[in-house]
Amino acid sequence: MDPTRLRRCLEPGLSILVGTADAAGTPSCCRGIAIQSLDEFETVTVFLPVATSHETIHNVATTKQLAVVATHPRDNFATQFKGITIDARLAREDESIFVRQRLDAHANMLERIGVPRRLTHRVAHWPAFALTMRVEQVFDQTPGPKAGSRIR
Repeated sequence: MDPTRLRRCLEPGLSILVGTADAAGTPSCCRGIAIQSLDEFETVTVFLPVATSHETIHNVATTKQLAVVATHPRDNFATQFKGITIDARLAREDESIFVRQRLDAHANMLERIGVPRRLTHRVAHWPAFALTMRVEQVFDQTPGPKAGSRIR
């Protein structure tokens, strides 16, 4: 797998969406604020605002399945990670700086394409949950002929 592609999934300024499904298979989605991998994408940790992720947390507690899409707003370069949640916790206070920096980077990116920073900074972001997923599959989600193709 192209390591450059994966590194782009951790860059500041990303739009992050987190998908789950309940036990009956009904899908749900919420916005993530930050994403990181400290082990070469064996696992990925995504940070979700407590205020907007109750259904996601409930679904993860029930099914453990998680999908995370990281998209660059300027060029729609997108990668999806799918896997099993191995840890769900409240984010630690020392992680708040990382989460806030990523929200600010996202606001900067959106401002470049015409979205006022004041709107992005209204997005709930703290306190946050930290969900760590064991990555089982990776997909190209960039619009085009390869969209949906499995990378790993």
